[in-house]
Amino acid sequence: MPEATPVLPQVIPEGIMLARLEQSEQMREFFIQMWLQNPALAAQGGERVRALLRPLPPA
Repeated sequence: MPEATPVLPQVIPEGIMLARLEQSEQMREFFIQMWLQNPALAAQGGERVRALLRPLPPA
């Protein structure tokens, strides 16, 4: 049986990381707007989606 080669950690360049974070934020905003505009769809998402759509308590 061949030995497994260890996976070495890799460094993600900052530009790629920032681009992925921005894309993630855009997707989050898209889904929030979609759920706000379509409550029936949001209801299918269950409690987790309802919790995301609730206003934050005052600080």
